[in-house]
Amino acid sequence: MIKEFLSLFVPLLIIMDPAGNLPLFLAMTADLDRTRQVRVAAVACFTAALILFFFGLTGDAALRLFGITVPAFQLAGGFIFFIYALQMFNLIPPPNLKSSAAEEAESLRKNNIALVPLAIPLLAGPGAITAVLVWQQDPTRQISPWLLGSVIAAACACVFLAFYAARWIRRVLGVGGIGVVTRLSGLLLAVIAMQFVIDGLCRVLR
Repeated sequence: MIKEFLSLFVPLLIIMDPAGNLPLFLAMTADLDRTRQVRVAAVACFTAALILFFFGLTGDAALRLFGITVPAFQLAGGFIFFIYALQMFNLIPPPNLKSSAAEEAESLRKNNIALVPLAIPLLAGPGAITAVLVWQQDPTRQISPWLLGSVIAAACACVFLAFYAARWIRRVLGVGGIGVVTRLSGLLLAVIAMQFVIDGLCRVLR
């Protein structure tokens, strides 16, 4: 059970990328006091958990509705994860969350930054949602809803702890240290992406 838990928890935590999202979180909450900063972190992580819980419980119905197969999701998920990994290595630029500098500045003043862009798409983004859907549909693993829910809760709790200690982590690691952690995570995510693609191709070729 512990091995199965870790096999899901580690990839999901890497995909949610708390280290890579720390600078953005600090930038968006720079003008907030400590209490409001912690509240933003809690709301963002709780909302991300709810979104992933929703897809974890309804993924089967969603796939059947659109006639999507598990191998298709595995292949798509592998490509998505690989793009995330390239972004962690700064080999390709990350997508712009706002269309203009004015809109970005406006978003920093809004109270809903915990929901957008922190909860979605940064934490519960396409990569995390795809991973949850694939795991929920994997017939070879038979993952129980309780296990998947525990993995989601644990990953979101770890992200919250990282955001809670964001200022301390930045002082200890610095920009360079955070960059090293992000690149190591990107390497692991690239390996996970290739495994998703291999599993999907194996099912297609059977």
